[in-house]
Amino acid sequence: MEELIRKCWQINKAFQIGVQAIDEELKTIIHIADDNEPIMVVEAQKRMLVEMQKELRQANKDSFCYQTDSFQLSYLAVPINEDKRYKGMVVVGPFLNERVTDHIIWNVIKENNLDNNWLKPLETYYKTLPLLAHTYLAIGDLIVNVVINPHVNAHIIASNNSGEQYRLDVEPEDYDQGGIEIKQRYEAEKKLLYYIEIGDKENAMKAMLDHHTGDFLYRVPGNPLRARKNITFSGNTMYRIAAGRGGVEPQYLHAISEKFALKIESAVAMSELNTIDVSMIDEYCEAVKHFAILGYSPVVKKALMYINLHFNDSINLQYVADEIGFNRTYLAKKFKAETNLSVIDYIQRKRIDEAKFLIDLGRLSTTEIGLQVGFSSYNYFCKIFKEITGMTATEYKRS
Repeated sequence: MEELIRKCWQINKAFQIGVQAIDEELKTIIHIADDNEPIMVVEAQKRMLVEMQKELRQANKDSFCYQTDSFQLSYLAVPINEDKRYKGMVVVGPFLNERVTDHIIWNVIKENNLDNNWLKPLETYYKTLPLLAHTYLAIGDLIVNVVINPHVNAHIIASNNSGEQYRLDVEPEDYDQGGIEIKQRYEAEKKLLYYIEIGDKENAMKAMLDHHTGDFLYRVPGNPLRARKNITFSGNTMYRIAAGRGGVEPQYLHAISEKFALKIESAVAMSELNTIDVSMIDEYCEAVKHFAILGYSPVVKKALMYINLHFNDSINLQYVADEIGFNRTYLAKKFKAETNLSVIDYIQRKRIDEAKFLIDLGRLSTTEIGLQVGFSSYNYFCKIFKEITGMTATEYKRS
């Protein structure tokens, strides 16, 4: 038993993944996990364990079972055998086989008959899971060998370097330092980051056009989309740092950065990444403008941050007031005085801004978008969209 537990810990440490050993009566021997699984995920897992055990009981002792449940969570299971008799199993998971997008989460919600407000909790949960993709087959093979073979204590031997003086792979003299185009690009980059730092959206957009004069798609041969994503990831990081220098709170910067990181990774076309580029600069500049330059009072600043992070949840004036710890009447009065909008008006405008961005991406239907940005019904989404933009969502999409 001690050896089995030690092997479970080895698997967990090696692959940074949840591991549990279960006996033949489905009782837990050891469970190594972060314990952040939503309750309905745990229930689905219990049902899957029964199915996996059924398969392993009649399989070869050197086999492993692989299954994916209705939450798009995957698991590997390896039998524990003693004297050729099934005595339980080691289960590894959950893990992901593909990057989870908003579209996938909406399908999970529909398939499992969940409320729409599960979008954010599920998104947060998926971020904590390892992404194995096609490597799960090799990992399954390794786990079989770890579980069925006796453990051998390894010895570590330290190796000294040869004492040869380290030389950089790239030396300054290897490149022409006087390239005009390179200098122009880096000057444009400095301007772009400066304008983001002071919240000047108009000049930041102009600097972005100058900055994008270089073509780095050769950096990932045969996969220009991957190369373009890498460049956009880099931009997201630089813009976040610039907005931080502009005075935006770290927790809000983190939320913006995480949101765009997911959108970049799930993009399937260059045009989507172009849209994301513009949207990133827009949002980071808005963050600086609202939270650093205008100098809102603490209560309004807290309310704005909370709304911008949770606008797609079911929130209202009372909910926001409770969450940030201020009286509802006081919050409403201060918010209106400093922003010229009521709390509800600001929430609706934030939702419509996000809806316009999702429409520009072109990945979801307007019905899906309306629910995703926080509206309780499609008809109400259409009503508010037209009130704010002067056109219907369908007209906006066509334009």
